[in-house]
Amino acid sequence: MKIFPVIVIFLGYTLCIYSMFITWNLFLDTNIFVRLLICHIEATIFIYLLSVLFKNSSWYDAFWSVIPVVLAFMCWIDIESSGNGLRALIMFACLLFWAIRLTYNWLRSWDGFGHEDWRYIMMKAKAKNRFQYFTIDFGAIHLIPTLCVYMALLPMCLALYFQGNNVFWLDWIACIVGFAAVIIQIISDQQMYAFRKSLIKPETMRKGLWFYSRHPNYFGEILFWFSLFLFAIASNISFAWVLIGSLIMYALIAIGSVSMMDNRSLQRRPDFYHYMDTTPAIFLNLLKRNIQ
Repeated sequence: MKIFPVIVIFLGYTLCIYSMFITWNLFLDTNIFVRLLICHIEATIFIYLLSVLFKNSSWYDAFWSVIPVVLAFMCWIDIESSGNGLRALIMFACLLFWAIRLTYNWLRSWDGFGHEDWRYIMMKAKAKNRFQYFTIDFGAIHLIPTLCVYMALLPMCLALYFQGNNVFWLDWIACIVGFAAVIIQIISDQQMYAFRKSLIKPETMRKGLWFYSRHPNYFGEILFWFSLFLFAIASNISFAWVLIGSLIMYALIAIGSVSMMDNRSLQRRPDFYHYMDTTPAIFLNLLKRNIQ
């Protein structure tokens, strides 16, 4: 990890968050959830402009873990928010645990502005003109993930904003699911990090949680967002419709990220086809046995 680029990223996101609060105050008379969406999109545009300035779309990588915390905090401190205080604290504990893990995992593998996520490079390489390039860079890489995260975060925001039930057993199940999801991600991150450090030739990771799933880290990610849905229905069963947020996040990961990762692995690792044929994409197959 290089210190100077991290400082630049920190300053960039500090300014981004400051701009979000300015935007928030400009739309005080607007519906709370429209206001959150406006701030979310404004922050996306801010980071996109920095991506263009630095010619590196990986500016957006930190957006995943930083901005949801800011948005949830904005919703929580709104003068009209009346959600249960204990539930709010439990949800924020889960959210911060998730955000710290994701930020740390990104930072320790980031090589500075000389590095850009290979997925972004691949996607932008398909552009045939400037308009297509803009559509891919701003639309596919920045805006669409922002809208997906907004929908996935909506359950927590509803539980924070509206008065709901007192905390009961479903909240504690949601808390356990949320923390378990992040722990699964931490374990799978560390296993993959150690594997890559010792890797000599292209080879598929088949140990630990990666034996039971091709993407256990993604399983943890999906499980985390589902835990926010559990908090929402614990607050009020009428919020059940926000399951759509969890489903959207599942689609983004299962259809988008998994397919790109698997296709790249098929091209780079000779043994990946067999691994792919015998191992589920996301969900852990704990009944799988090593028959080699």
